[in-house]
Amino acid sequence: MAQRVRRSGVVMAVLTVTAVAGTGVAAHASQTPSPNPSSSASPSAPAVAEDKAPAAPVVLDAQFRQILEQVGSAVDAGDAGKDAAKLEPRVGQPELGVRSQNYKIRSQVGTYEARMPARATKLLTTVVTTQRSWPRSVLAVTQGEGNVVPQLLTLTQASPRENYKLVLTTPLQPGTTFPGIARGGTENLAPSDKSGLLYSGEEALAGLADRLTTADSAFKDKLVEGQSSPYIADTLAYQADVVSSGVNGTFAFTHKAVPENTVVFRTADGGALALGRLNFAFDGTPKAAGDKLTIGDDAAALAGGKETSTGMLLNFAESMAVYIPPAGSTDPMKLVAATRGLVGASFK
Repeated sequence: MAQRVRRSGVVMAVLTVTAVAGTGVAAHASQTPSPNPSSSASPSAPAVAEDKAPAAPVVLDAQFRQILEQVGSAVDAGDAGKDAAKLEPRVGQPELGVRSQNYKIRSQVGTYEARMPARATKLLTTVVTTQRSWPRSVLAVTQGEGNVVPQLLTLTQASPRENYKLVLTTPLQPGTTFPGIARGGTENLAPSDKSGLLYSGEEALAGLADRLTTADSAFKDKLVEGQSSPYIADTLAYQADVVSSGVNGTFAFTHKAVPENTVVFRTADGGALALGRLNFAFDGTPKAAGDKLTIGDDAAALAGGKETSTGMLLNFAESMAVYIPPAGSTDPMKLVAATRGLVGASFK
């Protein structure tokens, strides 16, 4: 459901998902941040001087719609023919790699699920930066044919002469509200920028990575999810079940954030929305000589076989979105959107 509200003279879009659908998650972090926010951050978002005109958005509505249509057409062409070359003019990393591997698997496993299509319509809301330098990032929330829930489409323009390219596709978690963000343009923050926030975008995604890796994570009560979309809980339960039920193998799971794929937008309440990729690794080793591990058909399409007596490693790319409260808030961070896709499988 899309609904417009007005706060302090700024029009914002508020989206709430009521459908129920499953998704997947992961993360990649070089460093796990402290679960206790630094007291050095300012208690509120930076104020704009009254005599300073507001910065203009870098993309106008008509331009944004044209960009989305071109991106959607490229993704449709690639998806229809399972042809990654057709994606390249309008799809960048990490989405290009995720979709390319999806095509490779589906060319051998007909029942493997396709990535959710990237639709230009129905356009529910847009988020446009006022940042004039490059790279520039913008965000669209759409729900068209084949989208069972609204999907966050993150697009980045690397330099003035390059096209905006789709870099992340992230379905909104069922029962989750998309945070209010000024429609007239908002601030893009560097992944490490913590100004006015409880955590930087980099710290938020690293915290999510730790949350997904460790059941007793220090972020257990500091990063939560909606009751109707227990993505974190389901991931932890799956990992625990595999470890406890592994008769012939020893298994380990890690989630790590990828800072270079992180995009952060300031929200209307002074908080932020951090979007990015998490790398999820599933490592398995036979317990004893003669033991063998078997992988699924989807992983076998990438590994080149189904059985191993030496061990295996599966890699998933996960697109995530986390809401970060403003500094001084006692609210936890919230998982807003999540999905994952198998991108690698190999034997040791």
